[in-house]
Amino acid sequence: MTTLPPGFIPFSEVLALGAPAGPARVFAMVNQSGGAGKTTSAVNIAASAAEYGWRTLIVDGDAQCDASVACGYEPDQLEGQATLYDVLLGVASFEDTIVPALAGPFGAKGTVAIENLYIALASSELEDAEQMLATRVGREFWLQGLLESVRGQFDLIIIDCPGNLGLYVVNAIVACDEVIGCVKPGWKELRALTRIELKIEEIQRALAGVKAFLSKVLVVDAPTSRSQGAVYDDSKKSAASTYKDQMLPMVRRSPRIPEAYAAQKVLRVFDRTGEATQDYYDVTKALGFKRRKK
Repeated sequence: MTTLPPGFIPFSEVLALGAPAGPARVFAMVNQSGGAGKTTSAVNIAASAAEYGWRTLIVDGDAQCDASVACGYEPDQLEGQATLYDVLLGVASFEDTIVPALAGPFGAKGTVAIENLYIALASSELEDAEQMLATRVGREFWLQGLLESVRGQFDLIIIDCPGNLGLYVVNAIVACDEVIGCVKPGWKELRALTRIELKIEEIQRALAGVKAFLSKVLVVDAPTSRSQGAVYDDSKKSAASTYKDQMLPMVRRSPRIPEAYAAQKVLRVFDRTGEATQDYYDVTKALGFKRRKK
C-alpha cells in the first residue's frame, strides 16, 4: 500500500494531532483457544475508546489477521504494506506497520478512516512467528521493545493475541500492563481463566520485572435469557463469585457481531444503537476510558 486515500492521516503524521494523555496503558486480550471473542473485543473496545477521544492502537499478532480485516485491511492483498512479519524479518520498523483503522474495506467507495484509531497489521505468514522468535536472544521481550518505541504516542494499546499460550502470547504478557481474559459463558470456558493465571505466574517466576496480571475478565456471547442456556446463568454466577471486582460488563450475544466483521466495520459504525455495541461502550468505560473533555 503506497498511497492512502484523501483524508487519511498516516502514523508518521500522528504527532501533529497533539500529545496524548499517555504513555499508553497496554492490555493483552488472552485465551488459550480461538473463538473466545478476543479479536471482537479488542477491536470494539479500541473503537469505543477512540470515539471517546483516546488515541488507540490495536496490535494484530494473529496469523488469521482478523483484527486487521475488521479494521478494513486484507494485509496479504496490500502490496508494499509492512506487517509484523516484516518486522520479524528485520526489513521494516514497527512504525511502518501502523495504519489508520477504517470504517469499511480499504479501497471501497465511501470508506473513511476512524478518528483516533490505528492498527499494526498482521500477516498470514505470522504462523511462523513462534519458530522465528524461538531462536532470538531475549525472545520474550521482542514485542515489549516494539511497543516502547510508540507507547508515548498513544493513550491505549490493545494486543490481540492468537488462541494459544505460546511464545507470542508470552511476549504479549511481558509487554502489557494488564491481561484481560476473554471467555464465553460455560464451565469449560471459565476453567481457561485458571490456566491463564498459571501461565502469568510461570512467566513472572521465570522473567524478572514482568508486572502484568489478570486484571479483568470479560464474558462475551452471553445469552440474553435463561431459556437460551441455563449453564450460562450458573457459570455467570460462578464467575462473579470467583472474580468479583475483576468482572467487566458482559457482552450480549448478537448476530450483528459477525455481520459487522463481514462488512469490515466496527460495531459503533455498523450498528450504532445495538445491544452489543452498547455493551462494548460499557466495557470501555469500566476500563477507565470515558469520554474525554475537549
